[in-house]
Amino acid sequence: MSVRTTVLDALRDAASPVTVADLSAQLDTPPTTVRFHLKSLTDDGLVQAAPGAGTGRGRPQMQYRLRPAMDPAGPRDYGFLADALVDALDGTPDGPQRAMAAGHELGLARASTDRGAAQDVMTVLADMGFAPSVARGKRSGDGTAIRLGRCPFLEAARRRPGITCSVHQGLMQGVLDAHRDGGTVARLDAFVDGDHCLAQLSDRSR
Repeated sequence: MSVRTTVLDALRDAASPVTVADLSAQLDTPPTTVRFHLKSLTDDGLVQAAPGAGTGRGRPQMQYRLRPAMDPAGPRDYGFLADALVDALDGTPDGPQRAMAAGHELGLARASTDRGAAQDVMTVLADMGFAPSVARGKRSGDGTAIRLGRCPFLEAARRRPGITCSVHQGLMQGVLDAHRDGGTVARLDAFVDGDHCLAQLSDRSR
């Protein structure tokens, strides 16, 4: 059992707020270690800290008590959630359209109009782990081809490319739509040559 969990359990069992010294003695753990985990738990919203009533000179000791909340620490399995959502959308007639609309909203939220539209798309994709680069040999006269060297949702994309790629195309379109005359995602080709995806951005006027 981790020290974090031990501290949480001690706070859960405590009938009243406790100090670092109380927990250190109860758990036979150095005060610095207890204080470290209490700060982490407080930052995560699981513990509430407040100064105790003063009984002498100096600042009163901080007292800690548990707050009702779920511990955000621990492993995540977003891949499981992604697979479940992709499978659910794949079973509906308008699944790709709904997936694209969801991606579009995400793109709008992540866009920054301080950059040019195409550069903004590249930045958002890079932040999400797509390892984008301009496809120099595949640049058209009316836009930019972007090579996606990674897919952060690779397993889901292989299983349900129609849904997963629709989310990604919607994401890029959302970023573009946040810019005035940002252009369009003319197409998104998945697994080109087996090692990348290729997005073609076009000027809206074309």
